Amino acid sequence: MHKKVIIYHLLIITFFSVSGQETKKSFPKAVEENIKFYNVYSNVAYEKGDLEKGNYLFDTLVSSQLAGTKFQDYTLKKIYGGKLKLSLIKKPIVIQTYAAWCILNKGEAIALNKLSKKYAKEIQIIVLFWDKKRDAKIVANQFNGHIEVCYANESYGRDEPILATMKYAIGYLTSYYLDQHLNVIDIKKGIASQLPLKTSMKDCVKYNFDTNEKRFLDLLSKSNLSASTLTKK
Repeated sequence: MHKKVIIYHLLIITFFSVSGQETKKSFPKAVEENIKFYNVYSNVAYEKGDLEKGNYLFDTLVSSQLAGTKFQDYTLKKIYGGKLKLSLIKKPIVIQTYAAWCILNKGEAIALNKLSKKYAKEIQIIVLFWDKKRDAKIVANQFNGHIEVCYANESYGRDEPILATMKYAIGYLTSYYLDQHLNVIDIKKGIASQLPLKTSMKDCVKYNFDTNEKRFLDLLSKSNLSASTLTKK
C-alpha cells in the first residue's frame, strides 16, 4: 500500500478511535459530533468516484463511533394507521429505509418477505419510507404483514428529529440493525450490489435473501441471542 494511503488511513482510525473513547452516548449525539468530519473526507472520495474509500470511511464511522450507541426511541407512523414505538418491540430490529421513487432491487421485496416469515419470532423488520403517506402507500403493498411499513416526511413537523439524523445526516438508503435494547449493532449504507439485468428472478431473490440473512444472523449473534436454532428452520 502507498505510504500516503497508509498515513491517511491511520489518521482516520486515530481520530475515530480517540473520539470513541468517551462514555456511551445516544445515537443522534454521536452522529452530530462526527458527521461533519466524515463528510469532509467522504465527499472528496465519492466525488472522485472512489467508492472503496467512501465505504471504508463509513464503515469506520460506524464501527468506532455509532455501534454501541443508544438509538433514539422514535415513534413511527404506520402506513395503515397507528403508531409504532421502537422500545415496545422487545426484540432485535432491522430498519430498512427507502423512498417511494427509488425502485427496489429485483427480488429484494420478495426476499425480505421470506426473511420476515422465517425470523418472525426473532427479528422485527421495519420498512421506513421517506415519503408522504399517500406516496408510500402506493408501494407499501410489496411487503407482507410480518413487516411494519412506516413513513416519515418533511410535511409532518414531528418527524423532524427522525429526518435530521437518519435521512439527512446518514442518508436515505440505509439499513439499521438494533438489538432488543435499541443499542446500535451495525449500519449499512446504500443497497446491495446490482446483479446483471438478465439475472433471473429466482437468482435475484436468492442473492438478496442470502445477503440479508447473513446480516440478520450477525445481528442475533451480537444481540446475545442464539442463532443456532434459526438455521434449522
